[in-house]
Amino acid sequence: MRFEAARTDRFGLARPAVDAHTLGVSSIEQLLTDCGYEVASVDAELSEAFNQPQDPRNLRAIERWIRQERITVLGLSYRLDPAGGAAVFARLVHQLKTARLLAAQGGPIRGLFFAGLPLACTMVEQQNPEVSGVFRGDETPAETLRILRIDPRALPADLAQGVRYDEDRLSFGKDLIARGEHLQVKPADRGSYEGFGTERDTLLARLRHHAEHGLPPLMRAHVGPYLPNRDQAVQLFLQWCRQLAASGHLDVLSVGTSQLSQSHFGEDWGARANGGGVPLNSAEEFAAVWEAARPMLVRTYAATRNIPELARMYERTIHIA
Repeated sequence: MRFEAARTDRFGLARPAVDAHTLGVSSIEQLLTDCGYEVASVDAELSEAFNQPQDPRNLRAIERWIRQERITVLGLSYRLDPAGGAAVFARLVHQLKTARLLAAQGGPIRGLFFAGLPLACTMVEQQNPEVSGVFRGDETPAETLRILRIDPRALPADLAQGVRYDEDRLSFGKDLIARGEHLQVKPADRGSYEGFGTERDTLLARLRHHAEHGLPPLMRAHVGPYLPNRDQAVQLFLQWCRQLAASGHLDVLSVGTSQLSQSHFGEDWGARANGGGVPLNSAEEFAAVWEAARPMLVRTYAATRNIPELARMYERTIHIA
């Protein structure tokens, strides 16, 4: 679907309730608002409708939202399984066409956008000629505006300056990688203090060691793969832990757990939707993560239920940093 943004466009941003990721949607909403566009984001109830747009009741709710908010550009975000994301978008497009909501049918929607994992974006582009553009997750604000066909001159002066900074920073990074200089960086000697990589190791001990020996700041990575199969996701994560530990470049591993790990830990999840992240569901699995990640320190999200109980479990299994 060919699209050029007009000043009269109203953007609608949606995500299915199954996907707990909201940062990307919030970032685009802020960018559009800064450029002077009106934006409507779905609430929790409407997010449920986007889970299953093929349900007639959900389609009516989506159509009512589009018409009441006078939306002309619709964006859908889905940061989980690529095949699932492509399927959700395809179902949405089909239902929009069924309801004759696309501009080519005389409806209000002039532009359709999708944000997801890179493979999901490729699948959406291949399967849906109606899509106007996709967001793979690494776009700068300037790139985001280009995909949305928004004139960068719409940016306020202070934001435009920030965009130029982002572009310069990206150019610096690309040049650094092209020269291969990052491959010459050797791991710091982190291991010469008592308790390093053991149950007695602590964040304070490592900070003190780095400060006393002029070592770089502590380095952390946030990691948590999503796969439809729970057991495969856990095994892949343990493999990643071992690889990151072997590199020697990191001090802290931050475990990006599934929303279910935080809200329904230790329960039979049944058909509950995994909102992304590694689906750890037992103390034994957390202990295995700590063992695979050594000598890195390990931390994870707090729970949303049974917080004191899970805090004690984190202390016992991953010696939370």
